[in-house]
Order: sequence, then structure tokens, then C-alpha cells
Amino acid sequence: MEGYRFQQFAYLIIPLIAGIEFFRCARSVRKKAGKESARAVTMDACGYAFIGFIPAVFLFTILSLEYRRFPLLVQVLHRFDRYGVMFFFLGSWWQVFLITALRARRTADNGGSLLFSVWMPYLVLGAFISALILWAAPFNLMWVSIFWFVASFGLLAAIRVSADKICKVFMILAIFVLVGENILFVILDAIV
Repeated sequence: MEGYRFQQFAYLIIPLIAGIEFFRCARSVRKKAGKESARAVTMDACGYAFIGFIPAVFLFTILSLEYRRFPLLVQVLHRFDRYGVMFFFLGSWWQVFLITALRARRTADNGGSLLFSVWMPYLVLGAFISALILWAAPFNLMWVSIFWFVASFGLLAAIRVSADKICKVFMILAIFVLVGENILFVILDAIV
């Protein structure tokens, strides 16, 4: 197996954390409402998608390509592989924004310290993906990415944004980056 594939396995940490956050938010919604709700069921479904489906498709694609299984589906598998790499490469940013939004929502519902429950995981995950993905990138992009995380934390913490607003800001950022990532994938896939 190629060496870069092992780095791709490390990308799986972010969707697994996102899935766990969906489950924790669903539990918080159930506890707050005292009953089952469509919101909690939807969050559970998203949790299963992030913990089960996404890694399964990713691992299936990598193993099928590396061990040359399904020779008639090579083109489809290569397209899945390219999208999977794009999903985890650029997807790590929108997933960190999503995790931060979910943690902020749970903090708003349950109370607690924004610093420890929202901002510290945001900075740690931001530094992790910046180092993992952009370690050898040109133009000091790793430091630009780390600066983005630190600056966005500093700005929002300095103006004392509430947990509800943090949730909205990071959910909008997550959607914006997800849509942009998919548009970029369609363009790059058409070129390649």
C-alpha cells in the first residue's frame, strides 16, 4: 500500500469525532425535550453516517483500488477515491466548523464554559488538520490555516459572541465550505 494512504487513514479521525458530536447533541436534545423528536432522530442518523457510512465507503474504495478488486469498476472507484480525498482534505475544515457548531449548540443548551467545551477543541482540531494536511504545502499554508483558526477564535471570543451565535456562524461556514468543496470537485474532476 502506498505511503500516502496511511495519511488518508488519519483523516478519518475528524468524521468520527463529528459522528460522536451528533450523537451527543441528539442525547442533549432528548434530555432537554424529555421525549423523542425528529431533530434528535436526524442527528442520530447523521451520527451513523459520519461514524459508519463515510469511513466504510472510504475504506472500501481504498482497499478495492489497492488490491485491484472489481476490475470493471475501476473508473468509478477512482472517482470515489478522488472525491474521498477531496472530502477529507478540504472536508476537514467544514467538518471542524460543523463539530464546533454542534459543541456550541450543546453548550448553549446545557450551559458550560465556552473556552473548554467549544474553543479548545476547535483550536486543537484546527491545528491537527492544518498540520496533517498542509505539513509540506508551499507558501506556508499550514501557518495560514492555523492563523485562520486562532484569528477566528480570537475575534469571536474578544467580542463575546454567545453560544447560539457561535453555532449559527460555524454552521454557515460549514455549509459554505461544503458547497465550495463540491463545486471545486466538479471543476477539478472535469479537468482531470
